[in-house]
Amino acid sequence: MKKTFQNWLALALALTMLLSLLAACGGNSQNGGADDQQTNGQQTEEQQAGDNDSQTADQTDDTQQPPENETPQPALVSQGFMPLDYAENFSIELYENGCRMIRGGANDVQLLVVPEGVEVPEEEIGDDVSVLQQPIDRVYMASTGMVSVVDAIGGLDHVKLVATDVDGWYVDGVVEKMNAGEIAFSGNYKEPDYEQMTANDIQLHVDTTMLDGYPEVVEKFEELGIPTFIEDSSQESHPLARVEWVKVFGVLFGLEDEAQKYFDGQKALLENAGGTDTGKTVAMGYIASSGSCYARNGGDYMAQMIGMAGGDYVRANENADESGNQKMTFEEWYADFKDAEYLFYVNFALGFHSVQEMIDYNPLFADFRAVQDGHVYITSPDFTQSTAAIAAIVADMNTILTSDDPAVTTDHLIKID
Repeated sequence: MKKTFQNWLALALALTMLLSLLAACGGNSQNGGADDQQTNGQQTEEQQAGDNDSQTADQTDDTQQPPENETPQPALVSQGFMPLDYAENFSIELYENGCRMIRGGANDVQLLVVPEGVEVPEEEIGDDVSVLQQPIDRVYMASTGMVSVVDAIGGLDHVKLVATDVDGWYVDGVVEKMNAGEIAFSGNYKEPDYEQMTANDIQLHVDTTMLDGYPEVVEKFEELGIPTFIEDSSQESHPLARVEWVKVFGVLFGLEDEAQKYFDGQKALLENAGGTDTGKTVAMGYIASSGSCYARNGGDYMAQMIGMAGGDYVRANENADESGNQKMTFEEWYADFKDAEYLFYVNFALGFHSVQEMIDYNPLFADFRAVQDGHVYITSPDFTQSTAAIAAIVADMNTILTSDDPAVTTDHLIKID
């Protein structure tokens, strides 16, 4: 019995020791768990710090890059329009990136002139806008009057082809370049040489309102991808408005400062070229090879030139708000012109070189007062190419109207007997 009790006691002690050992192990395990949690807590803080760093980096990137839903700034930001003193048939809009939008002409074009190295997104350009990237140095010009103002600002290097052959030019710079092979004749404006247009990679076609009756020419240029600009400077009412078209070519050829300087000089020259009203009446017009007669409307720039020179244009009250010419029969022309003291005949269609030639053409010329008084003047051969010389022409008119010399003649208006 005693032995049995001893055995149970030993067993109890063993169980007690085992439980103590297990309790000790359990305590170590709990301590270890606390250490692990502390270590895990440190890792969490480090990770949190890393996340914060990542967040900071992301936030920094966000400040450097625009949000996805933000609209980018447009490339064409308008700065308004170039100031124009007289011209009404074109406008030039200015943009911050140096681009220029030329609008107008008889065919109401929109030409976006883009500086070299500047790109404009296609989505900012309408389908009706022609983009011209500078340098623009391969231009076909069928407008002789505008070539004269291009020459005046030193821009002939930008002209590649013209519609008048060398023997028909009176602009010395053009003659020199044609003789040197730098400018070529490409056929009449009604029948241009399209193969030459393609071979010379023409960027722009500049023509006059004389092209109005030949829509197939414009269509062919469109087919070739060459924009057409039909300048209508001749429809401007003020003489200096026509000269102000130089600003269009200043923009096209990167010669804006030169164009402004030239225009300002012409403006000052014209102010000094005119005179007070002489009270002398003047008729001005021409006869076409078809026999149709044309007289300047009262609102035409040439009628204005006569007034600036001190003369009274006999048709000043006829179509006073319209530029250009009025088509007439010879009988109507005669009725309007026969009593004028001076006749300035525009000698480019049906030409005359003497008063007798006029009378031989139609005996009614003998009844003109200007013929009887010896005051008949024809325009010089370069007259229609002398847009750049408008101020000088006004000065010539004034010289004729104020001179006491019956034989007086000038550079642009030549006396014939």
